[in-house]
Amino acid sequence: LEEAEVQHAAELPFVKELCRVTFSVREFTSDQFERSLALRMRTAQRALSVLARRTGVAHSFRNVRGPALRLLQETATVSDITVFEPARQFGATVSRPLRSQSRQPRVVVAIGDLEGGRPALLAAGHLADGRSGRVCVLLSGAASEDLRAVNRLCDETLSGRPGSLRRIPPEGGVSALIDAAHEEAAALFVIAATDELLEPATLQLLRERLRCPICLVRQWQSRTGEAEALNDG
Repeated sequence: LEEAEVQHAAELPFVKELCRVTFSVREFTSDQFERSLALRMRTAQRALSVLARRTGVAHSFRNVRGPALRLLQETATVSDITVFEPARQFGATVSRPLRSQSRQPRVVVAIGDLEGGRPALLAAGHLADGRSGRVCVLLSGAASEDLRAVNRLCDETLSGRPGSLRRIPPEGGVSALIDAAHEEAAALFVIAATDELLEPATLQLLRERLRCPICLVRQWQSRTGEAEALNDG
């Protein structure tokens, strides 16, 4: 996905690029922008091809350009799993301090209902390398009202009990989930890709306020489910 506003900036007559690491400055023209994009696209395509061959996953590569939020929304709508990084900002600050600075980074998964929570939990367990103790579950909405059902769901989807379960006040919305993810030292934030979550304002909040990659899950097939499907076939 290519951010359209960057291309518009490159087409202006007097744009310069500042490197945040070396603080070097160079002119940023449309031609340079296109050459840089072509190089990054080839690099990304090679890297994805290598990973796909190693895991035996069928893949395709497509490069699209446009406003970031619209592209992200369209991609998440047609993909089973979408992972994206937060927007990079100067002087970004954490909204709340971490509970423990020495805490091991966690995979934080937010569950609003049991049906949407199942694929999100399956994804979180897999992304935590099967170490359920690294998984923190944030409960909101209907999911926070039935802890017994949530515990059963965790038993069915994770290799063991999660490291922690937290109830999030319903009035807090996505902002409260983001604050909790910060407090839990989230290395990855996993959440079901519901219609409500894919609203531009919500995606903007996730991109701007989270500091870790975000994983939107529509479907996630468990290995047990795959084996059963193969046996049935």
